[in-house]
Order: sequence, then structure tokens, then C-alpha cells
Amino acid sequence: MNSKDNKAWDAMIAMKKANDTSAGNVVNDTPVDIEQMSIDYSILDNLSVERPRLLINKKGVETFRKELKSNPEFSGWKGFQDSVTNKWLDFKIHEEPKAYPPETVGKASLWRPYWRTMYIECQEALNAIRANSIAGIILENDAMIKKAKGWLTSLVAYDPQGPSARAYNDEASFRVIAGIAWGYDWLYDHLTDEEKAKTKEILIVRLEEIMSHLKDTIDLFANPLNSHGVRSISSAIVPTCIALYGDYEPARDYLEYSLQYYSEFYPPWGGDDGAWSEGPDYWNTAMAFLGESFDLIKSYTGIDMFQKEFYKNTGDFILHCMPPRIRRASFCDQSSMGDLPGLKLGYNIRQFAGLTQNGQYMWYLRKVSKHSEGATDKFYNYGWWDFDYDTLRFQHLWNEPKEVAPSDEPLLKVFPNTGWAAFHSKMTDEENHTCMIFKSSPFGSISHSHGDQTAFTIHANDETLACITGYYGGYGVTMHTKWRRQTFSKNAILIGGKGQYGESKVTGFKDHVDSNNLKYSGIISAYNEDPTKGDLFVEGDATTGYSFFTPEIKSYKRRVTFVGGKYFVIKDSVSLDVEKDITWLMHTTFKTETSSNKFRIVGEKGKLDVYFVDQDENITSIKPVEGFGDVDPIELEGLEIHRHVEATFKAKKEHTIITVAVPSKINDKAEVSYKINGNKLSLTVDGESFEVSI
Repeated sequence: MNSKDNKAWDAMIAMKKANDTSAGNVVNDTPVDIEQMSIDYSILDNLSVERPRLLINKKGVETFRKELKSNPEFSGWKGFQDSVTNKWLDFKIHEEPKAYPPETVGKASLWRPYWRTMYIECQEALNAIRANSIAGIILENDAMIKKAKGWLTSLVAYDPQGPSARAYNDEASFRVIAGIAWGYDWLYDHLTDEEKAKTKEILIVRLEEIMSHLKDTIDLFANPLNSHGVRSISSAIVPTCIALYGDYEPARDYLEYSLQYYSEFYPPWGGDDGAWSEGPDYWNTAMAFLGESFDLIKSYTGIDMFQKEFYKNTGDFILHCMPPRIRRASFCDQSSMGDLPGLKLGYNIRQFAGLTQNGQYMWYLRKVSKHSEGATDKFYNYGWWDFDYDTLRFQHLWNEPKEVAPSDEPLLKVFPNTGWAAFHSKMTDEENHTCMIFKSSPFGSISHSHGDQTAFTIHANDETLACITGYYGGYGVTMHTKWRRQTFSKNAILIGGKGQYGESKVTGFKDHVDSNNLKYSGIISAYNEDPTKGDLFVEGDATTGYSFFTPEIKSYKRRVTFVGGKYFVIKDSVSLDVEKDITWLMHTTFKTETSSNKFRIVGEKGKLDVYFVDQDENITSIKPVEGFGDVDPIELEGLEIHRHVEATFKAKKEHTIITVAVPSKINDKAEVSYKINGNKLSLTVDGESFEVSI
């Protein structure tokens, strides 16, 4: 490298280190108690040293061969082998990744494409080694074994302190070490003594770099919220330590370290209710790597790590808070913005179907698979997952339950530990499914969460009409820091033009401390999930969420009632020490129409009419707005510009805003009338009348 390159290299390492310590030492502030699990670690003292060990043992290989002779599709083998024979045998082996161009340093929107290309190529290497090794050994196919060795030799030759090091690109690093571990384990008898020694040496160097980071740099047991640190255990440490067991003495202790973390400190982002405060996409990544590592642990050691209440309930979080047909309708950072829920969500929830025998999760897998054409080529799939391997692993280790459809009756599912809730009606009927996702979380805006307490989204008639606008180009780009993390990109309110605390290390806010993300948060303050006990409703309290930028706030609550399984009545109650105006926001990707006391979102299949009840004298304006504020224009090239409506209310100390949201088909008239009688709202839509408690 020349001097300029060295300077750029040092800058990238420094930036990566700063990002690696995100989430801070806030473990004592987290709002859930972690369920503890007892493990007999002496089991780790007498494990088999026969190979292979990862997923299938030596005896299992022999059994697998016999089963294949009578059933070529045993354990999903046909699809798995086709992916090997049709792709990896003819795939050109990659050269070692190169460092990011110096001119990209410090500009996330410029260096992230290189970062993504690097980890995708390393994922290809992992997939190729794993698939060709398993297929080559089971089928006793010399060509597959030779190809797997070629990929393994290539990865072993990568500089462990170069661009694929954890300190430079941890995503690439995790994939490289996992690929080498699979090759070392499955191809061991086909390696020369020199190849074994070199492969083992590189595995140890890479393993020690990651373990040093976990134990010394971030001290994961004291900072269990460090997402990438956690994922390094499941994606890198577990398979590597299994592969090195008996060959490297610390591997046994590092495996115990991994089990101790999962038994004592995990999951830090959710509680017994199974929800995940970082949102569905980060649930997806976490559960994908966790699920595989737990499978590898059980198949090798016999220890079942799934014995916590969280794992028994977490499939419900995806089923209800990321239903199969929504777009932009869930919360937190989402790499799949604009697309339907990712195929990997279905594969992950299938594992929990195996665990719980809940057939509704199989219904979910079928529904997301229905719209999955081309999904495997999406960067958030192709660079991360091997679906044919997933199927092989699941069918080899789990029993699949029969599919069961969810209820079509109006329902509310609340996850109080993490502050998520979801209303549904006609859930299995794509064209008529009505859904609202609501969030008021005690996790606030920590990590991949945002300043969005008491925000909601609305999906109806197969369209997400009220959504979260913007794109997720990566953590730290201006779309993320200046729009997506902030309250003004949500279906929420602003008080005196100010939102909630959504700052982080990457936003550049000078007074930021990580504990503020948890301190300035929200809660689910009341709800009714039982239709026999009255209206289905959820209430969130975001008083503390707003209090950092609006210290004059006394209280703020939002209550949402699901009326007849069709409509939503929203009550916002704000109390202040001084007079301040309120801005009521609703975002969409569709066009809007506004008038003096209502507005309309017009989709392709349906529309959403929003009425402000008895607020004529308080509304100062209802106006349509386009764009993403101060987002760097370079990040918007080729992207659709989104819209939102801003309804502004006069400055007062006490605000009570009643809103009625009525979804309908695009050609329906949806005649609406309403009247407030004390604490009741009389609502009539197309001749059907309701009495709603407000």
C-alpha cells in the first residue's frame, strides 16, 4: 500500500472500531429480565473427535447414504444437490478481496457498495465449500471434493489481517472463518498434513481475533446488546470451535463461553412474549444464525439451547408484526424496504414450527414463498443465506407440522415486554386483509430501533397505505440518520415541531449518550385482546420519549381502537406546561388529497380516508409534503420520492385529537359520519353504526 492507502486503511479500521462498540454499556438499563438456563458444561469435556461433526456425524453420513439410495429426496437432498451441481462446480473461485478505495473513507454511501460486494463474495465461498463438502463426502464424488478443496485453499490463503479480517469487515470475516471451519471438518481426511496444519493455523488466528474482540474490546458479557458481537458467536465461534475441538485446547473453553452467553444473557432484545425490539429484519438475521448454531450445538453435543420461553413464542412476532403481504409497514431498520417480507423469514419461522409444532408458521412460509420468485437474488438474501442448505438442515433435524391457517376474525396481538402490537382482520384473505402494526417500546431507539413510540402503519386491501417512508441504504448514511431514525418519518406526532429522542453515535448529535436511547422511550400502557370484554384496543404512553426535546411535556398517550375489524379510531392526548402546537403525521408512497378537516391516501386498489373529529377550530393547516428533508441527494438517485401529510393544530397546553381512519376499496364511496357523545364516538360507515369508547 502507498501512504495514502495506509491512511485510508487506518481510518477504516478506526471507523469500524467505533461502530463495533455501539449500544454501549447499558445492560443495567434494559427493560427485560433474561430467562436463565442451566447447562452441564462437563458434557464438553468428552465430545467425539470423529469427523465430520458439523450438522452430520460420521455414523450419520453412512445412514444418510443408505437413505438416499431408496429416497433421492431424503432431507431435501435433491434441491441441495442441484444447487451444488448446477452452480458451484462451475463457479469461478474468487480472488482475495481488496481494500475499499481511499476516496470512499468517511462516506458511508460510497464505501458500503464495496463492503457489500466483499461480504457477498465471501458468502459465495462459504456456500460453495459447505455444499460441495457435504455433497462430495456423502456421494463420494471426487469432483465435488476437489472443488471444495479449491475454495478452501483460496480462503486459507487470505491474509487474516487484511480486508477480510474482523477489524476491517466483520461480515466478510464471519463468512471466511465459517467456510474454512466447514472445509476443515468435512474435508479433513482429504487434506495433506501440510494442508491440515495451515488450515488449522489460519482458523486459530481468525478465531483468536474474534474472541479477543468479544472478551477484551467490547466485553460481551458486560455489554450483551452488541449485535455484531453476538452474531459472531453464532456465525463464527460455534462452527469454528466444533471444527477445532480436540485440535486446539481453547476451542472447548470458547464453546463454553458461547453457551454461557446464550444461557445467561440472551435474548437481550426481547422477553418471554417472543417479540424482538430491533424489528423483524434484525430478528431475521439474529434467528437465522442463532438457529443454525443451536442446531450445530445440539447435533454435536446433545445440548438443546431452545429451552427458553422466548423461543416458544417468537414465531408469533413475525406472524403478526410482519405479515406476508405488507410493505414498509413494520418498524426499525429494514434492509428489504419496499419489498414484501423476505423469504428467509419463512425459513426461520419454519424452524420454530419444528420446535413448537405450530402449523400457522407453515402457513406463513407458504405465503411468503408464493411471492418469492427472484427473491434468492436479492442482496439481503443472496449475500446471507443458502436456502437449499436451510432445507437440508431443517428436514434432517426437525419434524414439520401440518399447515394451519390463522383466524380471520378481528384480533389484537400484543407483545408487552417489547411494546409491539398488531391488529388483524381477514388475515388469510390477501385482498381484504386489514392490519395495523403499533409500537410503543421500552427499548426506545437503542441500536436498530428508532424514535417511533406510539407510531403505527395501516395495511388494507392488499396495499400498505400508511407506512414508514424512506429507504435503508445502511447504518449511518444520511437517509438513516437524518430521516429513518427520526420521528418525523413516522405516523406519529411532533410537539412544537420536535420529535422523540432518536439520536445515536452515527447521527453526530453532540449530547448523545447510549443510555438516552433507553431512557427516552415508551410503553404499552393498556390494551384489550379479548373481544368478549369490549372493543379491541391498544394504548401507548410515549411521554418520556418526547421529554428530551420537549421537557415541558406532562403526558402523551395514544389509544387505537379497532372498530368492527375494519376501521381505526385514534385518540391522542397531550398535556403540556406551556402552549405548543401539534403536527399530526401520516406517511405513504401513494398520492394524497387534502381538505380543511380530512385527507385521503389514494392507492391502486384501495384508499384511506382520515377524519379529524370536531377539530375544525383547532386545525391550522393540512398540507401534503414530498421528500426526505436533509438526506444527501446522492442517496436518492433512481429512487421514488415518498410523501406525507402534515396536519397542524393550534398551540395549547391540552390537546385531545380524535381521528378516524377508514380504509376502503378504490371504487367504494365509503360514506362516513360521526358524533362525539361524552366518552363515546358514534361512527357510521356505509350505513353500519358503531359506538366506540374514547
